[in-house]
Amino acid sequence: MPAKTLKHLLITFDYELFLGKKSGSVEKCVIEPTNKLISILSKHKALAVFFVDAAWLVKLKECAAMYPAAKESYQKVVVQIQQLIKEGHYIFNHLHSHWLDAQYIPETNEWNLSNHALYRFSALSEEQRDTIFAQTNQVLKEIIEPVKPGYTTEGYRAGGWSIQPFECFIPYFKKYGIKYDFSIKPGMKSVTTAQQYDFTKATITTPYQFTDNPVVKGYGDFTEFPITGISIPEYMKQLNRILLKYLWLKGDRYAFDGQGVSAKVLETTTTETEMVSIELLTRAKLPAYLSLIKAHDYVQFISHPKMLTKHNMDTFAHLMKKAFAKYTIETDFKKMLPK
Repeated sequence: MPAKTLKHLLITFDYELFLGKKSGSVEKCVIEPTNKLISILSKHKALAVFFVDAAWLVKLKECAAMYPAAKESYQKVVVQIQQLIKEGHYIFNHLHSHWLDAQYIPETNEWNLSNHALYRFSALSEEQRDTIFAQTNQVLKEIIEPVKPGYTTEGYRAGGWSIQPFECFIPYFKKYGIKYDFSIKPGMKSVTTAQQYDFTKATITTPYQFTDNPVVKGYGDFTEFPITGISIPEYMKQLNRILLKYLWLKGDRYAFDGQGVSAKVLETTTTETEMVSIELLTRAKLPAYLSLIKAHDYVQFISHPKMLTKHNMDTFAHLMKKAFAKYTIETDFKKMLPK
């Protein structure tokens, strides 16, 4: 039999609560859906990258000293992150800096993050940048060190993909040994009262090195792992709309219990492709996803446990089964580094 074709399937998750007026619960947004994802991944011994919103963990740990419910939530997150590390998955930092202004709600063990003035890292003072990077790296170290001594959080995804201006990040990437960025989806642009990024000049769709501008290929100290886009045919979009209505009526809906950021859109540019994501994956779109994997040797998923339905996860499990049966699948991002 001929050897199977090698495919690089990079599976990433933003491990976070909702970032608006109502954060949602730790159980519904991260613990329960992540446990289901672990089950799917483990069947294929597949590795994933979990970008942990560590600024949230800093605040949660502070409240854990005063509120029993917050303490219980923090302990659950610690146990799950340690489980992920033990199973070989990667844990990296994912900063949403407006956690600096988050307000804890003791009655519901949730958070109000409606003040998003500090959403972009570039909006912080230099002192605030120093503090938040130091605190978030420390909290991740405290969680990971007992189960994997010497582990380095050498990857990063910017909150809201707002990795620009990159010069704000360079000192902290160098100080904390961050070498890999996962923030860019080529062709996209968004300027709101919260996030801000412009990737319209990014055209490379496979991992590449860069120096001081993550949208420009170079031969510097950093590596960009671009997020993959997928083109969905119009007939498939129509089928998907029908399917989503059916699933909604059937009760197969999002389990989350929070609210996202409410921001005013100032400028936006979209591409003909949508991000490859488990929360956008349905049976109607499955053929397009399988065709994408067939046509490309590198595909990066970006997904959010808080956004996943049972149908999303079942379809992802089916996709994984078919992909692993047909191809040799590599899921360790470090084996996808550019030559």
